[in-house]
Amino acid sequence: MARKNAGAFFAFPASPEDLRSTIEAAIVRANRAAYSATVGWPDLGIFGQSIPDEVRASINNAGAFVFDITQPNLNVYYEAGFAIGLGLPIAPVVNSSFIGAVENVQRDGLFDNVGYKKYDNNEHLAGILLNLPSENLLSLYGRDLDSQQPLFFLDTLRKTDFRNSIVSAIKGSKVHFRSFDPVEIPRFSVVPIIAQITASAGLVVPLLPAHVEDSWRHNLRAAFIAGMGHGLDRDTLIIQARRFDEIAPADIREIITPVTDEKSIAVAVESFAKTALLASQSIKRRQADTTKSALQRLTLGSSAAENEFRTLSSYFVETAEFVRTLRGEVSVVAGRKGSGKTAIFFQARDSFREAKSFIVTDLKPESHQLTYFREELLKIIDVGAFDHTIAGFWYFLILSEILLTISDDLERRARFNSTELEKLNEVQRLLTLYGVVESGDFTARINRLARHILQEVQALHKSGKALSPETLTNIVFRGGVHELRRSIEKYARPGEQMIVLFDNIDKGWPSAGVQSIDIRLVRLLLEALEKIKRDFSAAHREFMSVVFLRNDIYEMLVDTTPDRGKAGQVRIDWTDRAKLKQVIFLRLRASLKDQKSSFETIWARFFRKIVLGRDTFEYFVDHCLMRPRFLINIIENAISNAINRGHSIVDDGDCIDAVRQHSLYLVDDFGYEIRDVSGLSAEILYSLVGVEKQMSKSDFVRRFGDSGLTSEEAEKAFHLMLWYGVVGIISKSGEERFIYDYEYNMKRLGAEARNLGDNAIYVTNPALHVALAG
Repeated sequence: MARKNAGAFFAFPASPEDLRSTIEAAIVRANRAAYSATVGWPDLGIFGQSIPDEVRASINNAGAFVFDITQPNLNVYYEAGFAIGLGLPIAPVVNSSFIGAVENVQRDGLFDNVGYKKYDNNEHLAGILLNLPSENLLSLYGRDLDSQQPLFFLDTLRKTDFRNSIVSAIKGSKVHFRSFDPVEIPRFSVVPIIAQITASAGLVVPLLPAHVEDSWRHNLRAAFIAGMGHGLDRDTLIIQARRFDEIAPADIREIITPVTDEKSIAVAVESFAKTALLASQSIKRRQADTTKSALQRLTLGSSAAENEFRTLSSYFVETAEFVRTLRGEVSVVAGRKGSGKTAIFFQARDSFREAKSFIVTDLKPESHQLTYFREELLKIIDVGAFDHTIAGFWYFLILSEILLTISDDLERRARFNSTELEKLNEVQRLLTLYGVVESGDFTARINRLARHILQEVQALHKSGKALSPETLTNIVFRGGVHELRRSIEKYARPGEQMIVLFDNIDKGWPSAGVQSIDIRLVRLLLEALEKIKRDFSAAHREFMSVVFLRNDIYEMLVDTTPDRGKAGQVRIDWTDRAKLKQVIFLRLRASLKDQKSSFETIWARFFRKIVLGRDTFEYFVDHCLMRPRFLINIIENAISNAINRGHSIVDDGDCIDAVRQHSLYLVDDFGYEIRDVSGLSAEILYSLVGVEKQMSKSDFVRRFGDSGLTSEEAEKAFHLMLWYGVVGIISKSGEERFIYDYEYNMKRLGAEARNLGDNAIYVTNPALHVALAG
């Protein structure tokens, strides 16, 4: 609740003048009406004092916090986060007379779940100031500390060396972390931010230079999160590369940690992570709020498996795809973004580890420099030599990672057994001999090996020496591959099966679109794993591997691989609504600790039965593109809307707005996803803004052409829209049918289109049409 008799603090940027003068006039008008409103720091009368300290003190003494987001400002966003962390009610406002202001706020999505007020002039704004909210968001959406993953990292869109060094350092600290990754979920709104930050003991927040793509939006989030961390009194590391030491926001300028290189990043981050871990032991659990409604206590967990791998087992749906993975029947698990590949990765890993009879090597690079590696390599050697080198690269890398896993296991056993200590010393000697060091995470090691090979090849090329297959083999293997393999066979315990799980190989690829050479990298990885299996089999040792890939990458791989049926694969294709219901049901059960009630009973406690004439759950599924992550996000949006509006149950308006919010998110999400695979513009979906829901193919293609695409690119774009489910077809029976209604089989969808001939009518998926229709 707002503090009694305390005025409101109003934060706004000093320019443009039209915006500032309107706000100042509104404050004067509101004060005349006997409301005590406080201006932001430009009018605090500060002289000879620390601006940030005085601003924070003024916010701390306020009863509510008003801030203008017409033209987002880093200081204002920091102060807004700080106010939320203190537990103040907030009131975002936007001047709708500024061109594009409202559209930009909607597109960014930060304030989707909490709402904002629009004004055109000082009279409208004064009216808003006279009726400010009294409920603070912290009490509504705050969570208990996550002691299993106590760190939070604000990830970046582009996986630069600066960012990669930070992630490697966090992993090197051995402190588990959660993150927000805009590659996976482009929109990050206030409600999940509050949940993430209150659950954290420490926050790692990088600031990016202006030349990095998406830096402005990232830095706004960074300022907002840093402010909230400070308001909550959480340890917060704001880190910035010194060479890009641009003018930082006044509120945080003095508390930024500048770094110069990978080593200084490692020192700063690892030290901070350990300090935050210690601090987590003194953070008090939030007192049970008996005034909270059942809806306010309800949570579906994170939609990103990386942020819940410590608790995922309590509501993981054991699908047929998961069971086949455990049985060792597949070497590739393919699925669309948000379909649950990483959830299977974590659950399979943990299941194998619990069995005790497996040596599990789980490889999940956060990013990698393989694109640069292969481009530079191809400048020097021909394709045949390239294949030979990359195959050797994968073979050596996988063996060294398996031996590192054995080394970790020996280290645990050596504490109480001198024989095991002798084995450990021999393994570590061998790893050091061949340049395999454990410092950093797998991302650092994969990049280190790639750099070593490239430097050696470049040096030989400059010297004019021939780069024969034998020479390349010696460079890659360093003369030690046979000894590495024999060491694995010797020191792995009898009867243990070696398992390699590899995720994220297709993460961090260039935004120009996936190229044939990228697919070649994946094919050579699969072939290297198959060769390792054969080699270990000859030594009577069991080995299995599973590579997790995006579905689009796997389909391109199949199209370019001569022996298409060689690699066993399973696709995670969600076509069954009952299975999606099970995903939500288990999460509701886990949240409520209710193992007896049916889905219908639990659902009826929290949601209206019908929305727009449709069963509420089915209405959500209609708009989720049959992906579990999207369904979870929509339902969480609906719950947040209801809580923010003081509802005890999620009503029609909460559901409709949740679908609209998610539709805006999808337009951005698919833009990036399509760009990263095809090389088409991330703005491609905006060419469909204002379209009729049903159109002919030529109408869609013309829209793409009008956006600047060539006729060939427009045809390619239309094909991609069908493949992603953005566009579907009206069947002979008049039904809207999308790719998932054809078991994700483009040939079946194409056959339907050919049967309809020139009369075929295509339809925009309702999940996106909500946003595109405006």
